[in-house]
Amino acid sequence: MGPVNPDDARDAPTAPHPLPDDGRRRTRDVLPARRSDVLAGGAGFFGLVLLYIQAVRLMRRSAQLRRSFFFWVLLGGVLSILFAVAVGVVAGGGRVVFAAGLSTVWWLAVSAVMFGGAPLLRSQSSRKRIWRYGVPNGLTALRSYLALPILLCAVFPLPGRTGFALWCGVGGPVAFLDAADGYVARRFGPLTRLGAAVDPGADVLFFSIAAVGCYRFGIIPGWMAGLMLVRYLGPLLATPLVFANARRPELTHTYFGRLNTAFTGALLFILMWLRLLNGPVDLVALVAGVPLMGSTTLAHFVALGKRTASSPRVTERQWHPGTPAARP
Repeated sequence: MGPVNPDDARDAPTAPHPLPDDGRRRTRDVLPARRSDVLAGGAGFFGLVLLYIQAVRLMRRSAQLRRSFFFWVLLGGVLSILFAVAVGVVAGGGRVVFAAGLSTVWWLAVSAVMFGGAPLLRSQSSRKRIWRYGVPNGLTALRSYLALPILLCAVFPLPGRTGFALWCGVGGPVAFLDAADGYVARRFGPLTRLGAAVDPGADVLFFSIAAVGCYRFGIIPGWMAGLMLVRYLGPLLATPLVFANARRPELTHTYFGRLNTAFTGALLFILMWLRLLNGPVDLVALVAGVPLMGSTTLAHFVALGKRTASSPRVTERQWHPGTPAARP
């Protein structure tokens, strides 16, 4: 036998307790190898606190994880805050201070989410601990860091067509990070539970902001902006109701959700060029947007409803041996 990796050994599960008299195993009867595995199983606010406690412990254990975290955090801070300050300088009127302060608060908020996600840095297939954030999760973080500074291009009164040029010149390439992070994860790895959890949230954030900005610059009509907001913000606003009903559906993409995001991104790109060339934006949005975005939005909501209805309740703590949800 070769040498044993101490990190893998610490994360390996131990043998469970004997089955109770009724022949069923309970989740509390399975002892994880480390207390951190218990911390990951909390729910609600207390569970969130325990998640951050576990994140602190993981950061203290691994210098590689700390280096990876600080690399993406610092890169995101430099890009987002400097861009926001530049937009504020161009806008003038003392807006540079507001832009710098707002972008800094935003940077701290996104960084806090990424820090708390450290316990989810496990392989999607093997659940093996991964001691780095990796390029895919880093690209997702950069897209989130830059979302609010890009919105300032549509909110601040910039001279001439400066706002429109910055929106297209910076926001367009940042939008392509949505496709890039998925490709890099599938092609080179790592595929992590963190990526599966935060990527839908990054989509909600970025495409909601895109709906507001694109409508502001006449790239999309009002009905299309409304459809995008319903598609992305609707599930987010419904999540507290789902959790209040003790349901815990899997917080990942649906097939039709991915399809809708791909159609939306492609249409925004086409409509942006039509707007630049003074083409028929409203006509193309109507002809292509209704069948492509409308149908996939509806199918996405149906899939979410079915997933929620079939999801487990947190009040049910019993399970039969061999079920996937029962594995520690």
